[in-house]
Amino acid sequence: MKNACAVVALLAIASIARAELPASITHARLEARPGTSPSAALEAIGHGATPEWAGWSVPSTSDARDICCFTNNFKRRGCSLTERDNGWGSSDNDQEGEPPEIYVLVEVKSGTPTRLRLVSPGCPVDGADRRVVWLGAVDTGASLAALSRLLDGKGDEDKLQEPALAAVAYHRDPKADAILEKRAFDRSLSKEQREQAIFWAGNAREAAGYKLIDRVLNSEPNGDLREHAVFALTQSHEPGRIDRIKRVAVEDKDDDVRAQALFWLAQTNAPGAGEWIVARLDAEEDEHVREQAVFALSQLKDGTDWLLKVLRSKRDPETLRRALFWLGQSDDPRALAELEKILDK
Repeated sequence: MKNACAVVALLAIASIARAELPASITHARLEARPGTSPSAALEAIGHGATPEWAGWSVPSTSDARDICCFTNNFKRRGCSLTERDNGWGSSDNDQEGEPPEIYVLVEVKSGTPTRLRLVSPGCPVDGADRRVVWLGAVDTGASLAALSRLLDGKGDEDKLQEPALAAVAYHRDPKADAILEKRAFDRSLSKEQREQAIFWAGNAREAAGYKLIDRVLNSEPNGDLREHAVFALTQSHEPGRIDRIKRVAVEDKDDDVRAQALFWLAQTNAPGAGEWIVARLDAEEDEHVREQAVFALSQLKDGTDWLLKVLRSKRDPETLRRALFWLGQSDDPRALAELEKILDK
């Protein structure tokens, strides 16, 4: 009887382990290891001749939406664990109900983490007969600790560190904000690494991310990073982002940053953006910023309308010349008609 009970218990455990294995990962030698921390799993695998993977799931922010990897040129949704050159991205499909979860998949080769894949549960992944140690749902703090170690390591930025930072940003845990903030203001990091932290703050961290970007704009001495912070605002969904971009266009001490703020404001196509940019064209004294203001008008969906208004107004010859140039780049038939009128005079 004891032996029979033991067999039943083992079968129940095996059934639970199988139930925890993700259905979206196929053709892999999947091994369920519930209760194992991500850091411990990464240290234990990948010491043989063939790379091995560890994977786990965590609750994600609502901005994670539908994340998936793709084959070259985004022709096919899904990827293989043996393919080296894959793109990945998040769709704009709205999520209903509770925020989703994400799968974090990390390759370890010769004892060193080498690649990271970040996918939603519905993204098809071909395991290509690789060993995949699946931890199931793990504590977000333990997941962030493992990802922080990857960020602080010397792995390939494109294949490991950048997707690890994206994974951090998508964690439904306020500890992720502290990691991004630390990297955004760490001057020992490269400009590109700091820019990545600023980008993901705007892309995935909602109000906390907006607060981080605002701090960058207020205190960061590097103009390139402030420019990047304005771009990051365009990735945010926070209600104050448009007014903050406008403030940069008016207040920043750097002419290039003010000019870029006008460009990124145009890219948002926010209501009233054209009228506001024209007003800055009249108020701005720096010639470079004024030039970029006209270019920004050309980037609006109703850009031809605004360029025509500028061209028909009583402004300085250089501004009119610029408006005429950008009208000439337009495919709008009204622009051609206006140019013909000028030539006929």
